[in-house]
Parts: sequence; structure tokens; C-alpha cells
Amino acid sequence: MIIGDLAIALNLMSVAVLAFIICIVFISAIAKLFISNLDNITFTVRKLSLWLLITAPWWVATLCTALFWPRQSNGVYLSWLEEFAHWHHIDIFNFFSWHAITLMFASIFVVKICTSVIYRKKKQSASLSNLLDFAQDKKIQGQDCSDYFTLSVSTPIAFTSGFLSPKIYISTGLQEQVSEQELAIILEHEAAHVTARDPLFKVIFSVFTGFFPSNIKRQLLEKYTLLTEQLADSKVASQYDNLDVAQALLNVARMQRNITNHPIGASISHFGYDQTHTRVQSLIEPITSTPRVLLLTTVVLTIFMPLLTASSVDSFHHFIETIFNH
Repeated sequence: MIIGDLAIALNLMSVAVLAFIICIVFISAIAKLFISNLDNITFTVRKLSLWLLITAPWWVATLCTALFWPRQSNGVYLSWLEEFAHWHHIDIFNFFSWHAITLMFASIFVVKICTSVIYRKKKQSASLSNLLDFAQDKKIQGQDCSDYFTLSVSTPIAFTSGFLSPKIYISTGLQEQVSEQELAIILEHEAAHVTARDPLFKVIFSVFTGFFPSNIKRQLLEKYTLLTEQLADSKVASQYDNLDVAQALLNVARMQRNITNHPIGASISHFGYDQTHTRVQSLIEPITSTPRVLLLTTVVLTIFMPLLTASSVDSFHHFIETIFNH
């Protein structure tokens, strides 16, 4: 048994775990509606919404912990929401209580997620390393002054890879089949990935989504990958005609349609390969504004999600306490 500040911290950590789980459940319940409307909002709002969504369990759990944090008066720990929070001996932590069991399972789950992510990244890195063995050490400068490395393979591919120092790779098979303008468009697109550090943020995004159910995780990753490609397309379209960018994308996608060993992974950003139809549609008919109803709904959910979670945590916490103590 632990008594004092450490006990309070451990008890609140178990409550944070409850808040985390409840928030995951809430998000999973609304995910289908949320994801289906993502394509109707602007890139900036979509990016902010996705990051708010996947990080919600973490910041909501933190807010709930702060909300239930007790205050000390005359040596006695009291919660300013004592009537609401149903606290019983917040300053005592029992190793055989449900709080301890919750923390134990949460720790095991976090270790499992981290181990799984590390294993996948190492496997993908090994696969990518085999491909990069064909890369020439010498940088080549394109017409737009973007540096890239040439892959001596016949497969028509172009991608950006690397966390802290992302690099652009274009195969000789692709360079031989595209025009100078198309190559310039491809380079500009990959340069946008380098500037935005998309390979790094895609990995971070995939780590956060690792705590969601597999079907929700897959959809969120697909939407974020699509968004990074659309943002890169949009950057290129500011310098070239939208139709030229769309045509280059279609041409590369046509070359790649029979590829079966395409390098994949969260740490790679491609020019083609990813949801070509949607990207072409976005170039032809770009979304310039977000419907007010969707914007208002996002704001309301962001504000009320911590409150709804805190209320649910309290009810669930009180229910468990009732079972174990009575």
C-alpha cells in the first residue's frame, strides 16, 4: 500500500486510463460520420481535425486528470469537485485494487503497441534498404533546383523517405518514361513532402492511431496519407496548371498499375500509387471553403468531448468503486 502524493498520482493515472479508453470508444462511435465528411472540408481544417482526433485520447485524459486533481486543506486531500467525483481515499493506493490492475494492463498494452510499431518500422526499413542499395550516391539537381537520387531500377517509382533528413528517390525506369515537364512536376511534388517532413509526421500519426481499433486505424491512416499527397499536389499546382499536374499523376499511375512490389510504409511518401482518382478530382475541382455546419460541429465536439468523457469517467469510476467496496 502507498500513501501520499505518489498514491494520488497513481490513482489519477488509473483514472486517466479510463478517460483514454472512454474517449477511444466515443471517437470510434463517431468515426464513420467524421471520416465520411473529411473530403468536404479544406486541407487546413482537415489536417487540424485529423490531428485533434488522433491525439484526443491523450489531451482529454490529461484534462480529466487535471479536473479530478484534489486540493489539500489542513493536511487533508479534498477534491474541489468532491460531490461530483465520488472520491474515496484518493491519497491511498492499494496494489490489489482495480486502480492497480488497470495500470498494469494499460502498461502491458502500451508496451505491446510500441513493440509492434518498432517491429514494423524495422521490417519496412530493411525492405527499403534493399531497394536503396540501387541508389546512386551522387545527387542530381532538377530544373527546379530540387536534389534527388537516382534508383537504377526499371520499376517506375518516385518517393521521399527519411525522418530527420528526408531524401527524394526517382527510378531510372520512371525518368525514361516521362517528359521534362512531368519530371519537374514529380520533383516539385516530392520536394513538398521534404519541406513538410511528411515521412516523419506519417510515422508519428501511425503511432497515435495504433491505439484505435484496427478498422478505424486503417481509415484514419488512409485519410492522412491522402491528405499529405493532396497538399503536395496543391503545392505543385501553384506553379503548374492543375490539369498538367493531374495528367502527370494519371500517367505515372498508369505506369504503376501492374507493380506488385511497390515500396510501402508510413515512412514513405509517393508521387503516384495513393488514391489517384480522388487526388485528380481534387485538382480539377479544389475545395476552397469548409461548410459552416461541419466547422461548427468540429468546434462543438472539441469543446464538449472532455466534459462528456469526464462525466462518463466519473460514472464508470463510481460504478467500479461500488462493486469493489460494497
